[in-house]
Amino acid sequence: MLPKVLMLLFVFLWQASAGKEAPSLNDTIIIGMRLENSSKAETAILENGRIQVVEGSLIYLRIYGNGIHKFIWQRIRFVEMTSLSTFIRDFSVCPQGTSDLLIQPYSGDVQNTSAILSVKVQILRKNIHFKDYMMCLEDHRGKPRQLLKDSHLILQVIEDKGLQLPRWLEITLVVTLLALSGMFSGLSLGLISLDPMGLRIVKNCGTPKEREYATKIEPLRMKGNYLLCSLLLGNVLVNSSLTILLDTVIGENAWSIVISTISIVLFGEILPQALCSRHGLAIGANTVFITRLVMLITFPAAYPISKLLDYLLGKEMGTVYNREKLMEMIRLTQPNNDLMKEELNIIEGALELRSKMVESVMTPLKDCFLISSNAILDFDTMTEILQSGYTRIPIYTKEKTNIVDMLYVKDLAFVDPDDRTPIKTITKFYNHPIHYVSNTTRLDAVLEEFKKGNDRVDFMPASGWFIK
Repeated sequence: MLPKVLMLLFVFLWQASAGKEAPSLNDTIIIGMRLENSSKAETAILENGRIQVVEGSLIYLRIYGNGIHKFIWQRIRFVEMTSLSTFIRDFSVCPQGTSDLLIQPYSGDVQNTSAILSVKVQILRKNIHFKDYMMCLEDHRGKPRQLLKDSHLILQVIEDKGLQLPRWLEITLVVTLLALSGMFSGLSLGLISLDPMGLRIVKNCGTPKEREYATKIEPLRMKGNYLLCSLLLGNVLVNSSLTILLDTVIGENAWSIVISTISIVLFGEILPQALCSRHGLAIGANTVFITRLVMLITFPAAYPISKLLDYLLGKEMGTVYNREKLMEMIRLTQPNNDLMKEELNIIEGALELRSKMVESVMTPLKDCFLISSNAILDFDTMTEILQSGYTRIPIYTKEKTNIVDMLYVKDLAFVDPDDRTPIKTITKFYNHPIHYVSNTTRLDAVLEEFKKGNDRVDFMPASGWFIK
């Protein structure tokens, strides 16, 4: 430092003796520089006198010498020191100036012996951790000449390492981000797969625990697009941060790509989605607080997107089953539910009521038990009626297709077989009506007739079948 101070003192004394006459451009010399200020704090003065600055910063250098003027910024440039030995061979010629250090227009605090230059430090190229630059000054002919080989005129630019965290904290953050990635991925599948209609069903007729879970999830699930956008934004944010952090922990190499890919796919996608696809209701209910917090944090971006989706796609109605789908779902789940076969048949019959015609459930006339209108109610005839097991007996005349009356077994309660009463006497006395229907009549229409109290047997003359 002492030689430097003596040299500066010599320059100041020489300038004082020279009077007020302005020096020529060729008289300008620079003997040193000092860092006045920097937009980034990570600066230093190395042991060899070099000034160390950080990439991407704006620095202010005060240069010292003689013959300095307000246009000095136009004559100064920096060159890259790729090999210091190359510069030592010839100190009169500088290589081509670099664009990594850009001197901003105009100088500040200009005096004959000093001035302040503002320099914009560009970002270093990838995988370059530091780089040295030397200052050059043009002479009056516009030809560059190298300044002194003094290390005080050399700038060293280092990479910006950003926030340096302890290794244990970095590993903790990696594990935390990986868990959040898995949670977002699993909830995106588990919650969205629970359609609103299914949640209402579970809420109304599930187990007590399932009802509790469904009650917690339903308010969130009703905002389906908002929930989806929030979870996806959170997942993308966490995965991006995890990739950058793994790159810092492992280093910029192929292993960082392999490890980050495997960890995100395995622990952030496959395992969480496999778990939430089976237990989405329980997991979603126990993470409602975190989900609400994520929806609040991502509100500025997620909510407008969700409203746009609501407008474009319409309101989500949930899964709706028609008769065919509902019937098929009951059939497919029958081995795993507690429905008995008879109950299943009843349900299927009720669902098919509006689609089936009476023809499909009528008993063919050849299989019906009929009695002639000329029959006598003696012991043999009444025994035959009781043994048939039917409560309503069609009465025909001449041919079995000519049904004329209907006999109810209860009408025979006060009939004595020994009286040999003609069957016509009984049927005319009670005169039960016969209801004729077409083979194209739907079953639900016939059921409505029965519900009105029309207790009678339906007869379809076109094909000779009865509804029994």
